[in-house]
Amino acid sequence: MTRARAPQAVSDSEWEAQLRKRREQREQWDKLASAMPDLLPASSTTYYRRCEIALIQRFFGSLQGKRVLKLDLWNEAVNTRILNWMKSEGARAYGIDISFVTTSRALANSQLNGGPLHLSQADIRNLPFEDNSFDLVYTMGTIEHIDEYQDALREVHRTLKPGGKAIVGVPHKWNIFLRPLMVSVLDLFDKYPYSPEKSFSSKELREAVERAGLKVCRRAGILTVPGIIRMADLFLFRRNISAHKLTPLFLWPFDFLETHWEWPGFFGYLIALVVEKES
Repeated sequence: MTRARAPQAVSDSEWEAQLRKRREQREQWDKLASAMPDLLPASSTTYYRRCEIALIQRFFGSLQGKRVLKLDLWNEAVNTRILNWMKSEGARAYGIDISFVTTSRALANSQLNGGPLHLSQADIRNLPFEDNSFDLVYTMGTIEHIDEYQDALREVHRTLKPGGKAIVGVPHKWNIFLRPLMVSVLDLFDKYPYSPEKSFSSKELREAVERAGLKVCRRAGILTVPGIIRMADLFLFRRNISAHKLTPLFLWPFDFLETHWEWPGFFGYLIALVVEKES
């Protein structure tokens, strides 16, 4: 993995402390990825994948011949395999993740699904790519797990080609089904495995991407389903409880609405902004 560059304004001791924290983060995600079963067959994962595909098609258009970067490989390791789908649509697909285990699982999955992707273990705060490298960048549910999310957004800007676009998605602070509150309660009892996780308002996310030099083109979002349904489906699926076969009935209305129209995404528990690096 490429060693992160120390910012000029940071002392050696502060930088060493940051590196220790990043190592702890990597170890946390390694441990989680080692224990997590593959969630691809779960009904709510199929719904999640269809929402991602609809979002990407709506705002990125054709992927044929485009050089695409995805920040984090969790979905490629245990979830929607969305980067594999991008490759099947003709993209030159790249992805990075801080976790060695997550990256390894994602690579193994890609070899079984249309051939290996360009994957590497790296940090979203210090991307191992040249300036102006990518036509498109996709990050969904990633930057909210680090304090230095602003650094990650600056890296998105740096690696995008002039005129390139990105979709930046994070948990929505004002989700109508109160998912951030549910996450906070679970975290309080040490039952939320993806902690820490910051949620954003539309205004906060817009200000963050604009500070990184990116132009906001559109607001969007995915996963309008109440978070409790997603969590219940995964709970039942992981324990092989037959009731999980009923969850498609609860997911169908949300799936239909999100894959046919843009507006339901405004109520999703992941808010997204479509942004552009100006020429």
